[in-house]
Amino acid sequence: MLVRESVNVTAVGGPAPQTDLKPSDGSPDPSKAMTKETLASARASIEMVYGVLPGLSNVSTTGPMVREAQRHLAQWGLMPIAAMIGQEASEKLGSPVTLDVMRPLQAFDAGGRARALGAIVQTLALAKEAGVDPAQALDLVDWKE
Repeated sequence: MLVRESVNVTAVGGPAPQTDLKPSDGSPDPSKAMTKETLASARASIEMVYGVLPGLSNVSTTGPMVREAQRHLAQWGLMPIAAMIGQEASEKLGSPVTLDVMRPLQAFDAGGRARALGAIVQTLALAKEAGVDPAQALDLVDWKE
């Protein structure tokens, strides 16, 4: 709704001059409400509360960022919960229970897996040359033989 109003008042009963009439909105203008920015800010705040990186919902996010955001969520958000569930289940069931939320997030592309394996083999070879026990090194990174 568009209301025209004038600030001039005439005492003689004539019409107000057209020069001082200006448009005045009777309803809010949604284009000036910054709804897009407000939504983006609210989404980022909610994501941070739950441990999700805000970059995950960015329109220019690519595969590597998505993988890193998923790993971040699993490592810092889900892994502590899984550890507590595993501990409680172990107490109630009487045998050790472990929940692994990280293994499913490993790279499944052949090139990435080959590079990772090459780096692991090279690192183990360097550790062996330096006199470090490979079993102890694998235990440090929480890998069992």
